[in-house]
Amino acid sequence: MKRKFSDLHCHNHMRAHFHMQEKQKKFTRKGEFSPWTVIASNSKNKDKGKMGASYSQIDLVKCWNSNLRLTFNSLYPLERQFVIGMDPKIGEDKWYNFLARGILGHSGIKRDLLQTAYMRIPDKVVNFFQSKEYDYWESLNREKDFVLMDSGKRIKKNEIHVPQALFGDKKAAEKRAKAEPQVYVAENACYRIPKDKAELKKSLADDSEITMILTIEGAHALGTDRLRYVQDISDRVQFIKKMWEAPVFFITFAHHFDNHLCGHAHSIPGMGKVLMTQKKHMNEGFRRNGRRIIREMLGLNSQFEKDPELGYRMLIDVKHMAARSRMEYYEMVKTCMEKGDIIPVIASHCGYSGMASLAEHMECEKKEKDDYCDPTGKFNAWNINMCDEDIEMIVKTGGLFGISFDQRILGITKSDLKNNPKRNGIQLIWENIEGIVKAAYSSKNLSEEEKPKIWQCITIGTDFEGLIDPVDPYPTSLQYEQMANNLVFEIDQARKNPQAKHLAHFKSREDVEKWVDDFCYTNAENFALKNYPD
Repeated sequence: MKRKFSDLHCHNHMRAHFHMQEKQKKFTRKGEFSPWTVIASNSKNKDKGKMGASYSQIDLVKCWNSNLRLTFNSLYPLERQFVIGMDPKIGEDKWYNFLARGILGHSGIKRDLLQTAYMRIPDKVVNFFQSKEYDYWESLNREKDFVLMDSGKRIKKNEIHVPQALFGDKKAAEKRAKAEPQVYVAENACYRIPKDKAELKKSLADDSEITMILTIEGAHALGTDRLRYVQDISDRVQFIKKMWEAPVFFITFAHHFDNHLCGHAHSIPGMGKVLMTQKKHMNEGFRRNGRRIIREMLGLNSQFEKDPELGYRMLIDVKHMAARSRMEYYEMVKTCMEKGDIIPVIASHCGYSGMASLAEHMECEKKEKDDYCDPTGKFNAWNINMCDEDIEMIVKTGGLFGISFDQRILGITKSDLKNNPKRNGIQLIWENIEGIVKAAYSSKNLSEEEKPKIWQCITIGTDFEGLIDPVDPYPTSLQYEQMANNLVFEIDQARKNPQAKHLAHFKSREDVEKWVDDFCYTNAENFALKNYPD
């Protein structure tokens, strides 16, 4: 039986939507305005293991051909800081700022060229993102409409668009399809966005379609940068719950920049500072308005009790949330636990930080330079990653930890790339999984009955199409099967060590195969079936 896959955090429609949104009439006329349309990739960059900005990692065609049958597809209005750059000033990062002044200039022309090349987004779209007309809330709703347009429809064959094709788009598309059918062609294919739990169950039982669950990355998507009153933000949460055709399963509450609701974790390394700054409210806690909005997303009143008037529960993903904000959020979760209301904690596309506590993360915020690791030297110790305290909360609440495929997030350093390149593969993924498992088994705050539950709390959460630099052997979803087979071998070897008490329940290779199936698909499916809105 062919192995199935899920992905807890990815952007299946991102490249198509970014490329076509400002030229909808043109692409509609050509029959290409669809989430199924593949925007041709730079395969040379993919083969070289470059960052996933210039090639597609997990569009719907790749989902179909990789047997990805459950995708948590994240809607994300691009934060304008990615395209407006920064105003170079002398300050803490003065050398980066001097470099920014030289590269970006003051006219904006160089900035446009650099961002167009870096993001691989058409210049017209970059101009739109830079304009006053660009509104996160309007963009979110447009993106939702784009993703929903083909839900439940079965296509005979997808379209392919080759940007700037020298000898005609159609001829170039035919050439790509013939050369790499797995990359470019899906036939008799279908995806479905379930409207409720009954439709979710039906879709998951049908392997002839992809089950697509909607999520949102960043509460900025509600337009928090423009709204003056918290009631307006609250109204938009209710609009999503009551007016959208399908539920939003969870929201990654924070992202790279200030959302006016909670603190975001440091996430952009090194040369990224040339283009943008994250400093405003980075690594801080919740604002008062943020507490109200997160309560209402969870369907809770001011006494932290369920309120049917606030609609279904939209779960919270703590990735990108600063350690201070996570600490405050967990206090809300614990308050509900005391009332018998268990809110599962999601960390959708993370690595293990190797740190013991959120307090330790907060103490070490200023150490978060490039390649800052935990004492073992294995793990990226930035507070964007999950520590032992986060893992305890995930286990206690029956939550889910999605393993990112971003090599930097998983702990690859410049030294590794130079001196130990073999680590940049399945070893890196397994080290993070094993680190998470060991953290649970060594926890003083988890009972002996709770500790083994960690194995049901880990799944794939690649962050593909999120402009990540992927683990070298697995640049796209088409390498899922290879990854899974490599992981089986890695764990099967590790379990033979008598000192590995956390692996003692693996009595055979078949036991390992079963858990890898859980990691690749079943854990995420079970979580969705348990928590999807009725």
